[in-house]
Amino acid sequence: MFSFKPILIGLTLVTFSSSAFALSTTEQRDYDRIISGQLGQIKTASKSLVSNHNNNSELLDILAQYVSDNYESASTNNEIDTMAWACRALGETGTSRYKELLTLVMNNSQNKKLRKYAKKALNRVPSKPSPQFKPGSIDFEKIRADAESKVSQNNIEKLAIKDIANGNLNEIMILARQYSSSGIPSQQVGDTLAEYFAQNYKTGNQKQYDTLAWVCKGLATDENGRYKTLIEDAEENSPIRAVRKHCPDEIKGSGPFYQTGTVDLEKVAKQLQ
Repeated sequence: MFSFKPILIGLTLVTFSSSAFALSTTEQRDYDRIISGQLGQIKTASKSLVSNHNNNSELLDILAQYVSDNYESASTNNEIDTMAWACRALGETGTSRYKELLTLVMNNSQNKKLRKYAKKALNRVPSKPSPQFKPGSIDFEKIRADAESKVSQNNIEKLAIKDIANGNLNEIMILARQYSSSGIPSQQVGDTLAEYFAQNYKTGNQKQYDTLAWVCKGLATDENGRYKTLIEDAEENSPIRAVRKHCPDEIKGSGPFYQTGTVDLEKVAKQLQ
């Protein structure tokens, strides 16, 4: 069984990227994704903000500043798609705080598609007036540069383990989809995810079905086939159709294989509070 002592030490640095304002675990992850400056991470964060109906202005102002800094130069499909999701997140906050910014994007973007997306986001803004976000009020690049010197992949993995151990369904889905395309970042993350899967692939509720299917696909990417026996058992015996459908029935690998019960999720969750 691997030790979580280094994780506990690392998590004392979770305020590395954030600030003076308090964030939930999911918000912290979205914050980190936004200030990474990476298109894929920002789009993922924006989707998370939309799905969680997030209206934390201190967090959303960071995203707003990113939009303000980059909407005029956005031109590639990835840039436009990312900016579109960011605009949608700003438009669905339930306030009109970002109305002026979205209006700027709609009127001044050089890209026709982005103007259309900004208009759609603007249509979701309520009419009730509220204090407006001021472009330039946040130094996005300074925040990103400061965080870059403190954030490490290790810290990101610790947050992933915390989310998995706590059964954070939305984050587990995001992580599993990411791992299914890029691979599991470490055995510690993989084993924690495997234990979550082992505890739920036979008894999970309907809200977990899609997440469990993605988890199985993510576990299957392990290049050593560490989760071979677990996945094959799920493919054959899970009562959940989505799991049986998405778990491959043949995986290469000769072990050692993960043994169910190796990770104590309840203990890990308590340690990482």
